[in-house]
Amino acid sequence: MTDFEICRWDGLDDAEQRWLVADIDHVFFSSSNTQSFETEAAKAAFRARWLGRYLLHFPQYAFLARDGAGRAIGYIVGNVADPARDPIFSDLPFLSAFADASARYPAHLHVNVVEAYRGQAIGARLIDTFALAARDAGANGVHVVTQRGARNVRFYNANGFQERAAVSLGETELVFLGRDLGRDLAGRT
Repeated sequence: MTDFEICRWDGLDDAEQRWLVADIDHVFFSSSNTQSFETEAAKAAFRARWLGRYLLHFPQYAFLARDGAGRAIGYIVGNVADPARDPIFSDLPFLSAFADASARYPAHLHVNVVEAYRGQAIGARLIDTFALAARDAGANGVHVVTQRGARNVRFYNANGFQERAAVSLGETELVFLGRDLGRDLAGRT
């Protein structure tokens, strides 16, 4: 079992953030289903969409898992406002299909852990840390959107997320997994 600590992104000074960006990018790109990009601009846009906007606009809801050497081995980013109603997310049109569900589960997150560190409860601890911050900010539920049958569905189910809605977009079926943020932050309500 790896020793690790969780820290807030906005609790780090600028120099430490700059130092850790390469680690976070490694976690992000090594965990992504998309592994190749036609151009560096396409790669930068992908990062901005799924990671960068959170670090920039919602740093108070970004948390890092760091190993004993201080290197980032995982992270969670998100926000407590409903993305279906927030213009910052207007580039994600599928969110409107989940507007009813996201009204109940407005907080949303993205969590990734380097493959070598998976299965050690790091992702679960990151989710619980985010859930506490979201609940303290007034959110009554949190959600993720993923593809039906994706490898991460079992992970989210094990962390208290249940399917609340689904939508087909062409040949892809997206599922909305929601978790209540009641008293029990272990996701077992």
